[in-house]
Amino acid sequence: MNNEIKDLENKIRKNYSNPEAIVLDSKPVGYPFYVLRLDLTYLANREFQLLEEFVLKCITHGLVKPKEISSFIGMENYQIEKILSELISRDLVKKEENLELTKVGLDALEQQTVLAPISETQTFYLDALNGKLTNSFSLKIFDSKIHQNSAINKILKKPRKGHIEDLVDYYPDIEKLLQNSDPNNPNSIELVQVNNIENVYSQWHELLLVLYKSNPGDREIEYEIFSRGFIQPEYRKTIEELYAEGKKILEPIFQQIEEDKPPQSSVKEVISNIQEEDIKTVEKLTTKIDSLNDSDNFVETKNNSLKEEIKKLKQELQQIKSQTRISEVIHTYQIREYLLKALTEAKNRLMIVSPWIKANVVDKEFLSTLEATLKRKVKVHIIYGIKGSNSQNDDKSIKQLENLKANYKNIQFEKTENSHRKQIICDDKFAIVTSFNFLSFRADPNLTYRDELGVILRNKQTIEDLFNSGINLIS
Repeated sequence: MNNEIKDLENKIRKNYSNPEAIVLDSKPVGYPFYVLRLDLTYLANREFQLLEEFVLKCITHGLVKPKEISSFIGMENYQIEKILSELISRDLVKKEENLELTKVGLDALEQQTVLAPISETQTFYLDALNGKLTNSFSLKIFDSKIHQNSAINKILKKPRKGHIEDLVDYYPDIEKLLQNSDPNNPNSIELVQVNNIENVYSQWHELLLVLYKSNPGDREIEYEIFSRGFIQPEYRKTIEELYAEGKKILEPIFQQIEEDKPPQSSVKEVISNIQEEDIKTVEKLTTKIDSLNDSDNFVETKNNSLKEEIKKLKQELQQIKSQTRISEVIHTYQIREYLLKALTEAKNRLMIVSPWIKANVVDKEFLSTLEATLKRKVKVHIIYGIKGSNSQNDDKSIKQLENLKANYKNIQFEKTENSHRKQIICDDKFAIVTSFNFLSFRADPNLTYRDELGVILRNKQTIEDLFNSGINLIS
């Protein structure tokens, strides 16, 4: 046992470059997974995805503008632009004054056929804590002998045998996994239906929960997750996100961790609370409300019922916004616009955090706009840097930003050791947390479309927390 503790201690010390870390205790626990046996029906060997086929057929029937196609299909314009970008890159569509199918596109559409559907049973694994679905686990990594009392408490509701409605939200994931299961098959797979959940049961992946202090004099106790002798950051990330939501799933196992002690700083709680599913829910509810508010939908006889439905949806939207602090969901081009908006409208302070800096963004126009911001006496903080990023940064752009720093006292341009965070803060008016790399991705509509997602936060305390956290990256 002493040798095992020493080994764990050495790994923690090496991982965190902390020679004084000491391990207090360790305990095996079971990380819960649900094993699902699903009866599926799907179409394979299709040349096009369904939406790609719809877009091609729209063009052949005279809808030759992106807005015409998006209006006809009933989708957002940026979604149609994304599909068109892919079709153009494959030389299936050409974009001149109007959209037009190439000869390759015409031939491919003519040959497109719907093959006989395939029905078969496949096994999937559902992470019971973070809801991630996979089909690649080997049963060898599970240890079903672990008693449930030693397991991390289950959070997700277990899908029920025979109740396919419990998996409706996982249809896109299942379709993606079916596609990835055969890397040699370049053609798409389209999931038609989950016919039945034939079997579902719990199994446990054995983990080792290690309790330690960063140095002997610390009162604060920390923890780490090991699996097969290695630190597993993904499991820890899931557990910390649940902690941020108030689900302290490790408390029954280690009572030494104080009940009311948050495991992360306030900003990490903010960012951890921004879950992908919450973003999707906000976007879906907003789109549905906008759709119902469209005057074309208001048939006189349905006026009252529609108003009630809108009221209910608004209440649901407000509730999730309040819980997650998400004010609005934005996409690629909108995010770029908000960066320019922050540069031109900030009155007191502006913060930009982005891992990389490249010349296609930090160009003459950007630098000119930034200098105008500095001349308005706005305090500007630009923070960049991620481990191993030196070769990906543009030295000339960095030099130009350093020149601005030398000429203006109100700009702080600093490199942090290792941060993948992307955020902007404009006064106390708004903050954006996103996947968009503000200083290295231009979002040029003339180039291949890349969907990036962001959330706008308008709560003043949340903005302040994010700002202080950004400052701490370089303190």
